Amino acid sequence: MNATNPRHDADRAGRTYRIGVVDNDAMTLMALRGLLESRLEPHGIAVAWAVRSGDEAVERCVDAAPRERPDLVLADMGMDDVDGAAVCRRIRAFSDRIVLLGMTSYSLNRYRGMARAAGAQALLDKADFAAMADVLRAWASGRPHVESGFMTPGEAHRALCGSGGRHVGEGDAVPGGEGLTAKEIEVMDRCIQGYTAREVAQQLGLTESTVKTHIRHAIAKLGVRNKLQAVQRWTALRGARPADGAGPTDGAGPAGIAGDRS
Repeated sequence: MNATNPRHDADRAGRTYRIGVVDNDAMTLMALRGLLESRLEPHGIAVAWAVRSGDEAVERCVDAAPRERPDLVLADMGMDDVDGAAVCRRIRAFSDRIVLLGMTSYSLNRYRGMARAAGAQALLDKADFAAMADVLRAWASGRPHVESGFMTPGEAHRALCGSGGRHVGEGDAVPGGEGLTAKEIEVMDRCIQGYTAREVAQQLGLTESTVKTHIRHAIAKLGVRNKLQAVQRWTALRGARPADGAGPTDGAGPAGIAGDRS
């Protein structure tokens, strides 16, 4: 899906196109930054920043002055502190302009549904740098590349925040989220990766009791009886499936998920 966007007129006139990269693997981040800088700088594309923390990536988009914000963010989908889906969702709730591209070294099917639901414009294979570079050059030159089934930044922002563009708060139901609030979605996204309530609490800076409350609310809203059924239902809604290695593997069930390990 390609669309015209007047915002890119400045890029075609010579303005540097700024991208941010977030990946918690230090070696991968260093290698990717080097490739991007060497291959894309001649095309007027600059790596504005490369960070290992999902929270820091969000801050550099949300808290920065408008001129300091990136035009595009490349986010690894499988990070430890804050996963790529949460990073994309938080940035997209704030911005209808920043382009969000997920990336992974796993099968694209593993994260495609989560990336799409989080407001990204495409999911890229880390191993195919040539294709990644093509997509980045397309965006920078005013030829937006939106993967089939995904939405433009503006469309995704409106879908996430409602037609009025209102920011979705933690207590508000997210459109298309089966009545779950933004925080309940954030918790359930981690549950389908196999994390326990204690681990989710550590990642989100919440108490374990609060996380369990969010899970109970999600169970009720999803119309299921227990956490395992909620995980299965949420996985289906997200368009992804728990895969071996997606999270801790010390429990029963897919991706280490046990029905009573909340």
